[in-house]
Amino acid sequence: MNMDPRPLIISERLKEVKRVLAVVSGKGGVGKTLVASTMALALAERRMPVGLLDLDVTNPSCHVVLGVEPSKETPPEDMGVLPVSVHGLKFMSLAFYTRGEALPLRGAGVDDVFKELLAITRWGMLEALILDTPPGFGDVILDIANYIPGVGFIAVTTPSRLSVESLRRLAKTHLGGRVVGVIVNMAWKGYIPEDLGKTGFKLLTIIPYYPDLEACLGNPGMLLKTEFAKKIDEALNLLLK
Repeated sequence: MNMDPRPLIISERLKEVKRVLAVVSGKGGVGKTLVASTMALALAERRMPVGLLDLDVTNPSCHVVLGVEPSKETPPEDMGVLPVSVHGLKFMSLAFYTRGEALPLRGAGVDDVFKELLAITRWGMLEALILDTPPGFGDVILDIANYIPGVGFIAVTTPSRLSVESLRRLAKTHLGGRVVGVIVNMAWKGYIPEDLGKTGFKLLTIIPYYPDLEACLGNPGMLLKTEFAKKIDEALNLLLK
């Protein structure tokens, strides 16, 4: 039986990364990718060595937030693959190889791409590596927990009962202990996070719904000047203190 060497290679690739934070959500459409991308940009703005890895392997979209055109970028190779430098951070995504197109995968295919991305990418020294993940708590989330033992999960939810209920279920799993905090996104005026108390998770920040945020996609400089980015900074202050 052949042993897969990639788990050992992944450990080697991440040995100079001080902290790995995976941004997760039980449901789609909660703004998880925007949170993950803005978090990485905000850390880069603080002059911290930071990386952003898009692990939504079937439908990556962090490059849209960053204003990166995958068809015009090719990550350089040198004893592995070097992430692309963009807006002060290191960025890696399967979109560079699919040229921005969706990649239908399931089961073993998702697991294989996950391990390959982590095994080939040379991050070097980072204060933090931010992972964007697909919605739900399926294969990729389980792989992250399995292959990156020190990872912390940042759960993104909306005030919707359906979204919060998925967090309550997460709290009851073996992954619940890995959650370092919750970000409530697209909250309505006067929202009080009573239901979150049932999860036992730490509340990092509550972000109102900003209808003009769409205009900032692809323009990190503009995005970092928004109230949304200030709220992400609040969450980072709690995480890093």
